[in-house]
Amino acid sequence: MANKAAYLSAPGSKLEVKDAPLGKPGPGVVLIRNHAVAVNPLDILQQDYGVLIDEWPHITGTDMSGIVEEVGEGVTRLKKGDRVAACAARIITKDPAMTAFQNYALAPATLAAKIPDETSFITASMFPLALATASAGLFQSTYIGLPVPGAADTPDLAAKAKVILIWSGASSVGSCAVQLAAACGLTVLATASVKNKGRVEELGADIVFDHSKADVVKDIIAAAEGKMVVGAFDAYSSAASLTHCADVLHHFGGGYINAVTPRFVEAATIPEDRPSPDELATWNNVWLDFLEKGLANGKLKAGTTPLVVGTGLEKCQEALNRYRQGVSAEKVVVEL
Repeated sequence: MANKAAYLSAPGSKLEVKDAPLGKPGPGVVLIRNHAVAVNPLDILQQDYGVLIDEWPHITGTDMSGIVEEVGEGVTRLKKGDRVAACAARIITKDPAMTAFQNYALAPATLAAKIPDETSFITASMFPLALATASAGLFQSTYIGLPVPGAADTPDLAAKAKVILIWSGASSVGSCAVQLAAACGLTVLATASVKNKGRVEELGADIVFDHSKADVVKDIIAAAEGKMVVGAFDAYSSAASLTHCADVLHHFGGGYINAVTPRFVEAATIPEDRPSPDELATWNNVWLDFLEKGLANGKLKAGTTPLVVGTGLEKCQEALNRYRQGVSAEKVVVEL
């Protein structure tokens, strides 16, 4: 097997497809033959500013789906031939083989989930980082810290007395957060454009507010009156959206806002106080549960529409360019 990858040579450089080493899975790791990769905001920040890159040249990409080619020692949950969606983990491991924009990539087995036969590789590639971000923000005790739901569980009816606000419910991360919060049984208040309102309601939001309205904060507060507001998840994280979330929480006496996108890219680093193993296990278990069982039973659905720019690693730069043009309830994907 020969491997190729899309490399960045420096901040601001274009992706260049070149030969790349073929990773060998060590203990607890799997080798995946990628069939689709998806674009995330982090990929743009890495190309433009070198965010979280410690050496050059650099292979970027986090979201991938494909077929397991080989498993490392101790891996029993997965086997050669399994169809999977996976999260690349170079940011944590520093291993360049654990990046998505290549034909063959390594991933920790804990970050590779078996996907149903009826789920396409294109659809599966849209979930990994978005679902991981939503799971961590909602369920880690260092963030909002909600009780953990199960993909096969019936939502707790008593939880309807509690409210969570999901800002940007039609985005990749926001749509996952809406579905996970709904699985908890919470009253889910979300924002979206008028165009995407119905889509977010189908994902489980109880009320969807037009984020462009001048009095949107007033409307959200009115809908939440009489209930316990447990926090806000800002999947957009602009100065305006963070302010709106803060205004809502302030009205109810304060609370935790989980924001997802670093706006000060020059300061972006890996935090020294990383989550404990138990906290990592919490979101990772939710991630695996909903990707494997949730996709199969319908508890997890694609909240965004795939925007496939083409086939082959050579299309990865075009995919980044298309993302920069702006997307709405869409996820930019490249087939491999």
